[in-house]
Amino acid sequence: MQALTATSICRNYGEQEVLKDFSLSIDSGRFEALMGPSGSGKSTFLHIASGLLTADSGKVEIGGRDITAMGDTAATKFRRRHIGVVFQSFNLLNEKTVADNIWLPLVLDGVKPDAALCSRFDALTDKLGLSSLLSKKPEQLSGGEQQRVAIARALLPEPEIVLADEPTGNLDAKSAKTICSLLKELNASEKSAILLVTHDPVVAACAQKVHFLGEGRIAASHDTNGDAELVSKLYLETCK
Repeated sequence: MQALTATSICRNYGEQEVLKDFSLSIDSGRFEALMGPSGSGKSTFLHIASGLLTADSGKVEIGGRDITAMGDTAATKFRRRHIGVVFQSFNLLNEKTVADNIWLPLVLDGVKPDAALCSRFDALTDKLGLSSLLSKKPEQLSGGEQQRVAIARALLPEPEIVLADEPTGNLDAKSAKTICSLLKELNASEKSAILLVTHDPVVAACAQKVHFLGEGRIAASHDTNGDAELVSKLYLETCK
């Protein structure tokens, strides 16, 4: 089964054509990366895939459901349950505790946590090293810790796919390496597929496959074999 299928996506900003007949499929449980130069449309596609932005044409299916056919309210409800989103800027609420931030999408969806969901929360926060930080506010945490909170929030509902937009972009090298390792481990232990947008070959090499975006569409796709030098070479050959 495919966690995400994008078919013939087009998106313009004024006269600038950013995505042109863009198509991409991610199978369930996979960890894949999307690379491209600045302004190539990586984040635009991720926002379309998450239902935060509308395509001019084409469609995106998540777990077989066409989100481009949904209205704003239906898309918002669907996203809370079926799509996890991790942003470069974390997007945490500073007035809420870490625990409240993680629970927020499910609370907004009217979910009342049962024993099984609470057990999942405990296991996930323990796995991410957040158990001792649950009563703190985001502003009391480091950047790497805040990103782990955002990852926990995205994964708690067990979405079909997690869309991560430059999740290491605001982190130092050590924290970035930690986040990459965690995403790789979580992909192996969780049910959710992950699509990571990045311009960093080291980050992309953590994924199983990398897709290169050029001239508004996928120009090439390759297995990474965990080799950052290979990814860097392929990126330069394809996107520069």
